[in-house]
Amino acid sequence: MHLRNNLIRLFTFGKRIACGKRIAFGKRIAFGMLIASGVLIASGILFSQSAGKAQEKTVFTLEQSVATALENNPDLKTAERDLAKAKAGVWEAVSTLLPSVDANASYQKAHIIQETTIPNFLKPALGPLAPPDMPDYIRISFGMRYTFTYGATVNQSLFLGGAGWSGVRIAGAAKRAAENNLESRKQNLIYETVQSFYACLLARDLAKVQHLALEQAQANLDLVKKRVDAGAASGFDRMRAQVEAANLQPEVIAADNNYQLALTYLRMVLGMRQDAVIEPQGELSYVDDDFGSRPLDGIRASALEKRPEVLAVREQKSIASAGIAIAASQYLPKLFFQGSYSYLAMRNDQKFRDGDFSKGVTTALSLQVPLFHGGRSTAQFQKALLDRKIAQDLDKKVRDGIAAETEAAYNKFDEAKQKYGAAKESIALAEEALRLANLMYQEGASTQLDVLISQLALNRARLNFAQSLFEYQMARYGLRKAVGDLKGVL
Repeated sequence: MHLRNNLIRLFTFGKRIACGKRIAFGKRIAFGMLIASGVLIASGILFSQSAGKAQEKTVFTLEQSVATALENNPDLKTAERDLAKAKAGVWEAVSTLLPSVDANASYQKAHIIQETTIPNFLKPALGPLAPPDMPDYIRISFGMRYTFTYGATVNQSLFLGGAGWSGVRIAGAAKRAAENNLESRKQNLIYETVQSFYACLLARDLAKVQHLALEQAQANLDLVKKRVDAGAASGFDRMRAQVEAANLQPEVIAADNNYQLALTYLRMVLGMRQDAVIEPQGELSYVDDDFGSRPLDGIRASALEKRPEVLAVREQKSIASAGIAIAASQYLPKLFFQGSYSYLAMRNDQKFRDGDFSKGVTTALSLQVPLFHGGRSTAQFQKALLDRKIAQDLDKKVRDGIAAETEAAYNKFDEAKQKYGAAKESIALAEEALRLANLMYQEGASTQLDVLISQLALNRARLNFAQSLFEYQMARYGLRKAVGDLKGVL
């Protein structure tokens, strides 16, 4: 509003000047250029303000991050579409066991009616009365020029050697496998989103630690300078303090850059544009969790029972077993039923009437007995047996891998708890040690080296504490993911 008012005053002022008789023509041009420049500057300000509004910062909590990832992630959408396809496949498999009914209609015109040669049955019947030029064979045409038929047919498979029901079993197992694959991708995405979110918090905390360490080093440098000026410290102490402060500056730059990289990866996981401005909201903190207090054997057994990967491989074994039944059905006969209900009319013109149509009903049973197919049935049966063996090997591999993953996650959780306790204790000791070192240095009871060593120890303790919090939180999520029980934010 203030900018618009200033523009109005600027135009009014320029108009008064341009219309004044005491102002020369050249000066009016100069004022016009001034007005134009003001307009361009104001337009630039407005554009920059609108661009700033377009790049407003979006704040994400952990819950919002997980919800956004579940909504936007392309891999998860692909898994959902695979599940929809698998559900459609179930109905496709069931349809092979149901009757199929089709309506049909045919309109045919014979442009040239074919003739057929048949014996002349009249000549033998007439005997000596037959004319001498009567031929022994005659040509006669059957049918009429226009033929119109319509009706319906029904087909039903009566026996397929077990292939039909095995197909339904395969489709049902494929649907359940797709459901488990979708659940597995959801849990992996939740873990990946939490990891990316906490990585941003960790990078932010590490950057804060480095900035604080730089501030402490700068404050120490200022103190050393004062002591040098007072003759209580040497130039070597000042030089050492300057080196320490200078050495921390690259680490501060690297920490800030690592935070930006963590934000970039979080945007990718959330499915957001890379130019979006986001800010994770939250703190790394310790939360008591008794999930890992259960015995390892119980947690491992729960993982082998609930993990989506185990359930998906179990369905693959069912598919392989049903594939053997389908292959075996190639050796068995198959029985089909077919029925038709139709009307037929024939005329030499196109003026069909109701009386021209005759009704026809037919039924048929068709039996197919396989005799020789070039060894194809035997090859398919052998392939089916190998597929089942492959599925069994895959099941063992997955179960062994999950058992090892669960044990590793269990131990990682216990390790993270212990590391947090040690880091929490060490940071308190390091803060007190630095306080005492600074106090003793001011009183001349210790050297500058003692202060630098205490600063380094405190900086390392703070870094270790932030890292321990990150590892503990990820260990909580990792253990639940290993068990197959990661449903959302903890």
